[in-house]
Amino acid sequence: MSIKVGNGDTVFLLNTANTSYAMEKGASGRLQHIYWGKRLDRLEDLPVGEQMQYYPFDQPSKKLLTNQEYVGWGGYLFDEPCLKALFADGCRDLDLRYQSYKQSDNAVSETLVITLRELVYNLEVDLYYRIYKGLEVLDRWSVIRNTGTDNIMLENAQSAVFYMPRGKEYRLTHMSGKWAAEYALERINLTQSKVVVESRNGVSGPDSCPWVAVDYRGQADEESGRVWAASIHWPGNWKFVVEVTRVDQVRLTGGINDFDFSWKLHPGEEFTTPKVSAVYSEEGFGGASNAFHRYLSDYLAPQPKAKEMMPALFNSWEVFEFDINMKQQFELAKIAARLGIEFYVVDDGWFGQRDHDRAGLGDWYPSKTKFPDGLDPLINHVNSLGMEFGIWVEPEMVNRDSDLFRAHPDWIMNFPRKESNEWRNQLTLNFARQDVSEWAWGFLDELLGQHNIKYLKWDMNRYFSEPGWPEKPVDEQREIWVRYAQNILELFSRIQEKYPKVILENCSSGGARIDLSMAHVSDMVNPSDNVDPLDNMKIFEGYTQVFLPRTYGRGIGVAPNGINGRVTPIKYRAYLGMLGTFIAGDNLFKYTEVEIAEVAGYIKTYKEIRETTQNGDMYRLESAYNRPWAAFEFVRRDKSEAVMFVFGQSMQFRKIVPRIRLRGLDPESIYKVKGLQDTGPYNKLHLTKELLSGEPVKNVYVERSKELSGKMLMQLGVEVALAGDFDCLLFKFSRVK
Repeated sequence: MSIKVGNGDTVFLLNTANTSYAMEKGASGRLQHIYWGKRLDRLEDLPVGEQMQYYPFDQPSKKLLTNQEYVGWGGYLFDEPCLKALFADGCRDLDLRYQSYKQSDNAVSETLVITLRELVYNLEVDLYYRIYKGLEVLDRWSVIRNTGTDNIMLENAQSAVFYMPRGKEYRLTHMSGKWAAEYALERINLTQSKVVVESRNGVSGPDSCPWVAVDYRGQADEESGRVWAASIHWPGNWKFVVEVTRVDQVRLTGGINDFDFSWKLHPGEEFTTPKVSAVYSEEGFGGASNAFHRYLSDYLAPQPKAKEMMPALFNSWEVFEFDINMKQQFELAKIAARLGIEFYVVDDGWFGQRDHDRAGLGDWYPSKTKFPDGLDPLINHVNSLGMEFGIWVEPEMVNRDSDLFRAHPDWIMNFPRKESNEWRNQLTLNFARQDVSEWAWGFLDELLGQHNIKYLKWDMNRYFSEPGWPEKPVDEQREIWVRYAQNILELFSRIQEKYPKVILENCSSGGARIDLSMAHVSDMVNPSDNVDPLDNMKIFEGYTQVFLPRTYGRGIGVAPNGINGRVTPIKYRAYLGMLGTFIAGDNLFKYTEVEIAEVAGYIKTYKEIRETTQNGDMYRLESAYNRPWAAFEFVRRDKSEAVMFVFGQSMQFRKIVPRIRLRGLDPESIYKVKGLQDTGPYNKLHLTKELLSGEPVKNVYVERSKELSGKMLMQLGVEVALAGDFDCLLFKFSRVK
């Protein structure tokens, strides 16, 4: 068993392969944290009876225990609480004491549940701890239960609190961002203070991301150092509080944001908080990322799709926006098929009176002018070309100029005496309402059930404003934030359950709603509306701290880029797209025959290597934050093959790239090293002679060196030569013995 209980049922030890997490029921009955770090096998080795405690200045003879596993607000403790409640008689003080525990296990995981009970009032909290066989992740969450006959108002209900070993020398890493600039890594040294990383706009991003990491002495890098990291499973308002207390104790509290939150807990009811997944790594940030990736791939992401190859896609939005019609899409699909595209996705503009962004949202039927015979003629045409069909929806929004709004003006979030903000010419439907949620399921079920649609892109393009719910009693209206998020997750889950073959894309203004709960119910992500490859190297580095590379949808967008006007070669954009799921969104009507053949070659390469890039382990070898270049490596789990990408950024003054050391190979194996022959603008003769002859696309690899050992490749590395700005290289390493 990986969960051990000892010392007369007072000490609890949870072990993964490499880490341990431990607690103790103290003499007072309070549950105390005692260890989180590298694996300890013996209960006898745990620091029992040495919990963090300090002496109040006014009563030096008394000791206060501070490292409680779940902290109720009250008493003489002033650190960040996990739970704050108002009882019917006006009392707001909580004192949670240990009551009991239970264990369970199955083929995948082991779970420990510890029940705490309030000393006076009828309130219980179940603390859940779950570890997974073969994984390095600890999941924690809580269930708060009203066992009495009076209502209890919850004012703050966090999922968990975590403690690092005592000391002040820690550094915090988190992600900041905004639209088109998501997942920017930020690092600050911690002092005696409190740092709040949060979202309070109704969705989990993009101003921040529900992930934080703390490393010891600020010395961790990609390969080494002690890192504690955590991420919240929640698509709505969330909060992490990182604090260093007066006694040099680092604490990390996380869960639903208590900003504008309250929840009426009726007698006999329970409130379940979101999960928080936590990892400890002694192999730096890369080791923490790898732990999250294995967790997502093997357990959390929709199975079995999480192991299937993600297709090469075309999306119509970036070039054509609302200006689409049947004839245009028929011709565009023919070119896409020549490129080797596997899924053809029609974006916004196909429905209702959707000729611009001021009308049509909410009316989910094909436009009678653009698609007079409905969607099926286009779907059949796309299928006849050997591609699957996908479509875009934005269920959570409505335009005033729509049949839906005219029929149900009461369905929007609103404060009755206030004017509703029409950001982006749209209003937010109140998905906390069950009738709105059921309406959405009805049209989605009809769309997917009556048409051969294999890809659904779910968009959501504005934050919440005027979050009122006038149909509810005043003391229940602030539940809107949580009930909205719960219903969104339930709708995504219903789609996954009824249509398991449909690839479900989570798109929210690109990166505005991405977290582990959405990773559980969706298959792919639009990480940003910014498709510039230089910007995306940094976005990718932040995104992959926790999320799977294969879910990162990117590729050949338009140039000049619509965000910053930068022009980059097709090859550079294509190689960036191969890091995740490949998406083409350029104007194919403008492509020359040479460019068509060039892109077809890149898509051919994507298909050849995606077993490695999508199901292998990823390593960030060189950071775009620190160098004028960046390098990313993917290694199959059996270590039989690896792929490495190298991207130049600003190569001023003929910068020389040092040898790049690989990671994750078998040191005793021998690998053949090859570099992909350039099929870009420097090799037009090859394109003209070979690819334009009508023969199938062939990728040509050239040997860059003799056969080399994994040990040499990891210790000495590979020599690379970048020609200049926007040059990029692709290497394959194949085990031969």
